[in-house]
Amino acid sequence: MSTRKKVTALKVGQELIELGLKVQRKEVPLDIVINEINPDFLDSVSKDIPEWEKDIKPFDRISALMEIQGLSKSELARRLGISRQYVTDLLNGKKPITLKSARKIAHALEVPVSGIIGM
Repeated sequence: MSTRKKVTALKVGQELIELGLKVQRKEVPLDIVINEINPDFLDSVSKDIPEWEKDIKPFDRISALMEIQGLSKSELARRLGISRQYVTDLLNGKKPITLKSARKIAHALEVPVSGIIGM
């Protein structure tokens, strides 16, 4: 008799983040990951965004991505070519995150723009 472990969206997300970090640190080759993940599955997941996730603000997504990557405000500012204070203002919601700035931030964090704006 086999015991099946309960799989939750949170657990899958955590495992994908851990895998992404391993790829980033070159502990796991990217081509192996690409060959193992079914792109049709990933497309179907991105189309079904839960209501609660739609409420997450871009600055919260950026903060979470920075934390996952161990990235400081100063380092993000350096990558973007802006001041640390401006990054702080973005993350505190004092400055708007436009589509143009979301694209730049996504590039700096090496994620798709949807990872910033949640689409």
